[in-house]
Amino acid sequence: MTFDELQKTWQSQESSFSLSIDSDMLLREIKRNKKHFESAIFWRDVREVGVCFLLVIFFFYYGLKGNVWELLLLALLVAWVGVFMIVDRIVQKRKRPKFTESLIGCIKSSLAQVVHQIWLLKNVLWWYLLPPGIGLGIFIGSAALSIIRDFSGKYSKIGLLFIFGYAVFCILLYWGIYHLNQWAVRKKLNPRKAELEQLLDSLEKD
Repeated sequence: MTFDELQKTWQSQESSFSLSIDSDMLLREIKRNKKHFESAIFWRDVREVGVCFLLVIFFFYYGLKGNVWELLLLALLVAWVGVFMIVDRIVQKRKRPKFTESLIGCIKSSLAQVVHQIWLLKNVLWWYLLPPGIGLGIFIGSAALSIIRDFSGKYSKIGLLFIFGYAVFCILLYWGIYHLNQWAVRKKLNPRKAELEQLLDSLEKD
């Protein structure tokens, strides 16, 4: 039998082929994946909130020390990101479907987590990047205006070049963070969501 004949035979029998899966084994696997996903998200949030906390202390200290209101504003905007992440975890924990020992309940709970993470990463510009970005923009603009106002030749030119380079660096960094998050949605979260939805749909039809 040639390969083409074998393929046609397989396709003709494919619709009548069924595979029996141990529901307990599938539940254990779903639980394991859910636990791993929750752990990854938890430690990501711990790192992000920890960095926010350190940055808030840094900006507040130097803002108060030098009486620089732009740094104080930046500290408040960075604090917003950390507070948002903490509040979001609390709210989502309350809104998430109650976890049960049933296979369908576990899948629904996992799906709710994935859907929310997709929403967070798709909107990362508004809640994560934009608030401190506004603060950075004000700080950079204020520094540039201060140099221009007291322009004094060579050193002022160097200062302006430094400010310009720093602004370009921040823009590229923000661009990279945004696109990295959108890549994670496309390559990791959307496929995971599709798998869970397909599995849930097949179980609910049975």
